[in-house]
Amino acid sequence: MRKRQKEAILISFLKEKQRYEKLADYMIHLIKDDPSTPKESLHTILYRIKDKVRLIEKINEENKQVKGDETLITLKNYQERIGDLLGIRLICLRLSDIDTLKAYLGLLADEKILRFIRKPDHKRSFILPVDPGETIPEDLNLRYSGYSSIHYQVALGQNADAPDGIKELQIELQLRTILEEAWGEIDHKYRYVFSRSGDTLPDHIHTGFYNLSAYLQAAALQAEHLCRQTEAHRLSKLPKTKQPAVVKPVQPAISDAFLTLLEKSFGFKPTVRTLFYILKRLDESGHEQQPQIAFKKIFTKNRLKEFKTIFREILNREAFEKSTKRNLDAINAVNFALSDEAQGRRVAKEGLRSILRWKKERSG
Repeated sequence: MRKRQKEAILISFLKEKQRYEKLADYMIHLIKDDPSTPKESLHTILYRIKDKVRLIEKINEENKQVKGDETLITLKNYQERIGDLLGIRLICLRLSDIDTLKAYLGLLADEKILRFIRKPDHKRSFILPVDPGETIPEDLNLRYSGYSSIHYQVALGQNADAPDGIKELQIELQLRTILEEAWGEIDHKYRYVFSRSGDTLPDHIHTGFYNLSAYLQAAALQAEHLCRQTEAHRLSKLPKTKQPAVVKPVQPAISDAFLTLLEKSFGFKPTVRTLFYILKRLDESGHEQQPQIAFKKIFTKNRLKEFKTIFREILNREAFEKSTKRNLDAINAVNFALSDEAQGRRVAKEGLRSILRWKKERSG
């Protein structure tokens, strides 16, 4: 790449960095502030914006591979062609957490809050062809080479309530366990950066890094197995009538009667993500009846009326009227009703006011 072309791209990218920072902030708060996010499956959210030196290196690498009538990466198209200018990483403790977060991201895409440009790409993931409850066969090849993560290429969807000027930007979204993160950081700092500089590491050092990744794969399986054993032991100590149901992050199996009841109560049909959240909250609150029976008991007309009054008082708008916010309004209404029953009216009202004030401040 000529010096003038390189300078033009770098100047453009430096001007664009603020938009990518804004997009990163939006995405992090979208996930952290969403009550339906499976927070028990999410340990940490990190992000990085591509280093300017690495950006030029990557453009040069990509352009060297261009053949025939293919288009070179230029000032006009680099933001479209380099899809990882912004990388956001969701880090989990357990292997099973990955599937939970994948299901959650799928629901966001179904609601057009996210748009998948490229669906999950399993880049030599730690997820092995062995169930975490099984013994690892002696002949299983755990040898591993290279980068590890599950990658998505995404952008914000048409229903994302995002600030202007960031919806068209792309994000590389990565899912990985904390053990993958540990290996990736060590490998990047000591092997990848050194090798990229043009120096060659001896074979025994490369082999050592690969072996380390295999050990961590086995450790990840063992960690998952121990977590499952701990959960099973905890459940075995509970009275049978008190054992919580295991709810998987897929579309809940619910009756038409319950769907009709929710639609009548809120004035709209909630999304699958909201349905899943409501079922989980009813279950966590110890309501063992059929969902529609439990919901009728909790979500009374008086509680709905009180919720709407406080909502109007704090946010100066009617609950459920804004299409991009109505599912969140429904979640807040259900939480208010559950709090009213468990802690009493005064605590529930003050809790709702606090949440709504905080949301109002965040929205500016």
